[in-house]
Amino acid sequence: MLNVGIVQMLAEPLRVGENLSLAERCIERAVGEGAQLVVLPEMFNVGFYFGEELMTVAEELDGRTVDWLKAQAARHGIYITGSLYERFEGYFYNTMFMVGSDGSLQYYRKRNPTCQETTVWRRSDEPGPGIFDTPFGRIGGVICFDSFSRETFEGFKRSGVELVVIVALWGTIRPVARHPESRLFHHLLNRWSYLASEVVPQQYATMLNVPAVFANQAGTFRSPFPSPRFWPLPSRQDITYEFWGSSNVRSASGELLARAGKEETDFVRVVPLDVRQEEQRPEATRVNIPPQYLNPNYYFVQPPLQAKLFQEWCFRGFMGEYEARCARNRSPGT
Repeated sequence: MLNVGIVQMLAEPLRVGENLSLAERCIERAVGEGAQLVVLPEMFNVGFYFGEELMTVAEELDGRTVDWLKAQAARHGIYITGSLYERFEGYFYNTMFMVGSDGSLQYYRKRNPTCQETTVWRRSDEPGPGIFDTPFGRIGGVICFDSFSRETFEGFKRSGVELVVIVALWGTIRPVARHPESRLFHHLLNRWSYLASEVVPQQYATMLNVPAVFANQAGTFRSPFPSPRFWPLPSRQDITYEFWGSSNVRSASGELLARAGKEETDFVRVVPLDVRQEEQRPEATRVNIPPQYLNPNYYFVQPPLQAKLFQEWCFRGFMGEYEARCARNRSPGT
């Protein structure tokens, strides 16, 4: 049995020190309950934010956050996974990590930034998903919207993963009366978040016959909300985003073993999972399927049609803005 500690927290945008302190307290609680692997949510170190200021707190993989993660793993004799905001060769990525007590670091970079995310991080050119070999078995790691893609499912299946871990930032914008379109986005993102937290983990568990873990953030934050080119409505300087929460753990049969509430920002739960390790595993495989957001064959689980349309529009409409932001925020010498 593998004792997995799942963490649901609210990472304050741009406040790395405070977020690491909160994560440290959560890790200590999980270790106190016997965790061997601790799962932190997506972007746990910098929070979720669509403003260009996010680029100022990005780090390289030998920076402050990874050094901190390695120290925590070594101190407690555990493995830790989640995602962080990475700067690499003058560009910015959402990167999932697996840090071991032995000082090891494995990672993959998110393949499918959703909508406004395309203004602050880049789609990785390297194939996904994350395939992490650990003393506890082969873990398939995936970030948020990547979990919907057939690329991820095929990579997990071909690689013979023995546990699936999804780290996420699913949620919705709060509707505002003077912005009628916000009600549409609110309902769309609610539906998308439901699929991500309930349907996707269960599908991975039952179709691969392995346990599945879904770790999301909870609570609310405020952020700018840019509009892509040719979108009929102007950008908004301030929106309230409400995370979906609902972090959960499922057995290989899809049975729900634990779930956080939607608004729990200080949730830590350790769940023993039956991770069946194979004596011989296939070669780890990453699968490269180019983005085709309007093509149903691109998906393992189908998002709402409106989400596909908006995703395609944003993927194309924000390209110029992202490049301009990168140029302004590149480190000297890159």
